[in-house]
Amino acid sequence: MEVNKSGTLITVDFPNAKFIASHMRETNGDFWAELQVYADLPTPNGNVMTQINRSKFNFLDDYKVLKLIDTLEEKTADYPSYYWGSLVDSAKDAIIDTKREGDPAVVIGNLDGYKPRIYDIRPMFVKGVANLMWAPGGSAKSYWALLSCVMVDKGLDIMGLRARRGKALFLDWEETEDVFRHRLSAIHKGLGLQSDSGIVYKKMYGTLADNVENLSKLIMNQNITYMVIDSVGQAMGGNGVDQDVVERYFAAGNVFGITWVSIDHANRAGESTGNWQIHGSAFKYARSRQVYEFKKVQELDSGEIEVMIYHRKANDSGIKSPRGYRVTFESIPEYVAEIDEYEQRLDKVTFNELSLGDADDSFMQNLSIGQICYQLVKANGSTRLDRLAIEVSRIKDVDSVTEDTIKSSVESYNLVIDGTREYPMKVGADGQTVHIVQTVTQDEEEQEWSSD
Repeated sequence: MEVNKSGTLITVDFPNAKFIASHMRETNGDFWAELQVYADLPTPNGNVMTQINRSKFNFLDDYKVLKLIDTLEEKTADYPSYYWGSLVDSAKDAIIDTKREGDPAVVIGNLDGYKPRIYDIRPMFVKGVANLMWAPGGSAKSYWALLSCVMVDKGLDIMGLRARRGKALFLDWEETEDVFRHRLSAIHKGLGLQSDSGIVYKKMYGTLADNVENLSKLIMNQNITYMVIDSVGQAMGGNGVDQDVVERYFAAGNVFGITWVSIDHANRAGESTGNWQIHGSAFKYARSRQVYEFKKVQELDSGEIEVMIYHRKANDSGIKSPRGYRVTFESIPEYVAEIDEYEQRLDKVTFNELSLGDADDSFMQNLSIGQICYQLVKANGSTRLDRLAIEVSRIKDVDSVTEDTIKSSVESYNLVIDGTREYPMKVGADGQTVHIVQTVTQDEEEQEWSSD
């Protein structure tokens, strides 16, 4: 006999039978559950585990248990090798004990065998815990979450991120299946992938907590390893500042025991103040193991945006450096017969990593703007002022830095080498591109930075 717990389900496997218990409730001395019973029965294609009974009953009512045994014996009368009395008694006790025990207590013992947490998408989303990403509207967070599902589905290693191949589930409170298929197809095209996907999609209604039983079955049956929730507000079904509402949401998500990523919105106050904060309360931060903020840095035109991802919270690991991506949306005209017109239809979504300086961002953040510009141009070659403005604002974690500020910092940036003041950068003849004119050695850099 093998007993397993998956979400809210408990399964008991025998060589020739299987029991699945769900919707378990223990009240007033009774233990109620819905029980599905399978038997290994012959078919034209060989033996198959076939459901032979599904019922809801009190496991502690001997009369009901005996009636179930009689029912199962009647349904398998042609197969006398089944001893349902023994099977039902063993399964019943295992289900009750497992439900009551919860997670088993363990004696820690030798610590040498400790295994640190690993990632499903390294180095961002930690395996088996609650991860949260949030941003104002228009920051491509839903597209990025869908990209993460594709990465898990295909086991991709792209843009400095490496996914463990698994089975991805996308729970959608925001859009419809048609919209999801359209976006997924566009991302596949952008990645140069074939038009087939193993991602499981489910349109959702009600709260995550209300759906926990059905989702437990889906996750078990489909062997789901990675789940995205789009988005938190609808899945929570209540006020995000209410601790009980937040606790119910995270308790429901954590019961599945898989990696899950929540997509959340920013507060509306940011529209007028520019000071964006996660919608709701600090309870979301407290219950999430990893938190990422997405910021739209620049919208270059109607078909391209640049987004920075900031690591705001980590458990059992350090805060990672910010990451930057350019997201390009390509559309094509498509004839719509209903209106006898051509409409622009999204055809391809492409993600490209923005190049960053070699120096660690947490170290560079405390440098002057001129020092940061020098490190970026040295690492990436000649760079336009507008690009440096974006990179410096990202590293400094501020809303914006003007091109005039960058130009002034570049032109005034200098250091004394062997008693002579040197200017290692200049703005080119076009007035827009910054070039290196003298490479500073590591010893000279250390002397320069230590003198601030």
